[in-house]
Order: sequence, then C-alpha cells, then structure tokens
Amino acid sequence: MKARVLIPVAMLGVIGGVAAYFLGTAGAASEPSKARTVRAQRGSLTETAAASGTIVPVRQVDVKSRTSGEVIEVLVTEGQRVAEGDLLFRLDPTEAERTVLKAAAALERLNAQLTQAKASLTIARYQAADAKADKDLNDKGAELGVISDTARRTATNQARIASATVQQRLAEITSMEAQIKTAELEVQVAELNLAYTRIVAPFAGTVLALNVEKGTIVASGITNVSGGTAALTLGALDDLRVVAQIDEAQVSKVQKDQPVQIRVDAYPDRVFEGVVEAVAPLGQNVSNVVTFDVEIRVTDKDRELLRSGMSADLEIITRQIEGAIFVPLTAIVSRGAERFVRLADGSEQAVKTGATDGQRIVILEGLDEGTPIQAIGATARATGGNAPSGGLIPMGGRGSRGPRMRM
Repeated sequence: MKARVLIPVAMLGVIGGVAAYFLGTAGAASEPSKARTVRAQRGSLTETAAASGTIVPVRQVDVKSRTSGEVIEVLVTEGQRVAEGDLLFRLDPTEAERTVLKAAAALERLNAQLTQAKASLTIARYQAADAKADKDLNDKGAELGVISDTARRTATNQARIASATVQQRLAEITSMEAQIKTAELEVQVAELNLAYTRIVAPFAGTVLALNVEKGTIVASGITNVSGGTAALTLGALDDLRVVAQIDEAQVSKVQKDQPVQIRVDAYPDRVFEGVVEAVAPLGQNVSNVVTFDVEIRVTDKDRELLRSGMSADLEIITRQIEGAIFVPLTAIVSRGAERFVRLADGSEQAVKTGATDGQRIVILEGLDEGTPIQAIGATARATGGNAPSGGLIPMGGRGSRGPRMRM
C-alpha cells in the first residue's frame, strides 16, 4: 500500500517543481546551489525551421513494355547506371517479326495491283482516243450522207463507253492508292511493335529495382486494364530531392533558395547540403493538422552516398541574425506574458525575448552584453566555455518542428 501512495506523491512533486520553475516562483529561487552566474553574450545566430521527409530522385519511373510478351534477355542489374536509349531487356520478337513480314507482303501486293491498274488506265485512254476518232469520222460521214445514222450512233456510244472506262480506271487507281497508304501505316505499326520488343532507358539513371528475369511474361502498359507489368524502376540519382512537410506556423519563413542541412540515419556524423527548390502553395489537412510540402534539392558533392527512399531530417536556415544578445533559457523567469531575468544581486530585470533553440534565448530589449545574471543549471557552453561553433542544436528527434538557432 505504501508503494502505491509514494509513487503519485513523487509524481506530484516533480510536476510541482517544473511548474514552480517556469512560473518563477520562490520555490525555484530557493535552491541557490543550482543557480550559477553567467553573462549575457553577443554573437551570430542562425534561426532554422525543422522538417522531416523522404529522399527521392527528381525523375523516377516504373519502366513498362508497350507490348505484351515473354522476356528473352535481361541486360541490366540492380544498381547499374544506364544512359538514355540503352537497351534494358528484350521480349520475344517472333510474332512481331511475322506481323511485319505479313504487312510488308500485303503492301507489295497492293503496289503490284496499282501498277496493273495504271497499265489498264493507259490502255483505256488509247481505246478512248480511237473511239473518239471513229465518232468524229462517222459524224462527218453522216453529214456527207455516206454513213448511216445507225453507224453514227454506234460510234458515238463506243466513244462514251471508252471515256467512262477511263474514269473507272482512274477511280480504281485512287482507291488502290488509299489502300496502299493504309498498308504502309500497317507496316509502320508492325515495325513499331517490333521495336517495342526492345525496351530502352527513357533517360540516363540508375536501375533501382529489377522485377523481371528471362522467361517472365509481361503485360502491356498501354492495352492492359491493370496498367501492365512494371519491369524495373529507373531513377536519376544525380538529381536528388527531399520531399518534406512543414507545419503552417513555419511555412511563412521558408523561401526558395534558402540553404538546408540534411541528416540521414545512414551517416549520423555527416551533414549534407541542400537548397529549397519549391514550397507548395496548397496545404494538406490531415487529422486537423495543416502541413505544406517543401521540395529540397540536394546540392552536396557527395550526394551519390544517399539512396532513394531514405528518411531525412532537415534544418532549413530561415534567418541569419548578426550581433544578437542571448542568455541561457534557464535564466528566464516568466509571469504570464512578462519575462524577467535575475541579476547577480538577486534583483529582477524585465526583458523582451526573441528566438530560442530550447537551450538559449535571444534578448531583444532590457539587457546589455556582459551583464551578469543568474541561471539554474547553466552549462559550460551557456557560460561561454568551449563549445563547437556552427553546430545546430536539436530540439527533439526526427520530425520535430519549430524554430531553432545555432552559434
């Protein structure tokens, strides 16, 4: 029973202690053993916005075949770099080659028929010329009375028939030429389908995933209702991006071309450089939390070390402040909206504060550089001791949001 009572009492003690500290109560000041004297310092400050996202190539596609068939040859492996137009794999071309031959034979037959039709037209024109000459001769003979009307009428009809035959031959040629154009298109389609049995890289990149092997039957990505078979995934790893989400409270501070520091779990001691490429104009509301997509272009010279799909922590440098005065955050006493610091003699001084990183806070008004003040649990770094310069100080783990600063 005692244990059950002591645990909540201890928890109440912790909660009360934290509340007393942040409210600036006498309880917090009654522990002089934890208070140290520090001085307000002046220096350069970098404010950042934190975000997390995923590394993706600027171009990444699932390569599919335009035609269905059996894979007979795979010429790449995962991780291999390829140039635009390089052959990736081949499908069995037997059926496509047969279709090309069939279409070519049909075109050849139509061309032969066109030649025959043109020859028939030439004959018809000669016959029409002879028939017209006979008609003219019979017309003169009838005028002289040496040709009967029956002979004249027969010659006239023969001329008309010959002329109609010429028009018929011309129509046949026109129809034949149209059929030839159709046959030529069929040959082109057949040759294109044959070319589609050779799947090539649409752009220069790296094979990220290979999903087929020799003997695999792939479905067309054009005609198949399911979207076809994704034979492999190709990505341009020389141009990597990080797609991250930032909350609406920070999005106004993020601008195009701002520098970004990128950290990944695979290289915990390495910081990669990047730059803001774009900020989405439209937010997304998920569970009543509004975020905006931010696209970061990786500019680091060693960006080939990164892999598509890696998660990344981002520090977007939103503002550079020169000559800022700051003190440890533990030196600030809050009462409602008012902020104070305790001077070395124990008196209180009202101050106006600015950005903070969770360890220090900027003093905008009310305190001069070098002024000694009291701070609880001040560290060597807060009091001006040796500390690495230029390092970002995290406020939390992956995905934490909010402004940060560094010295």
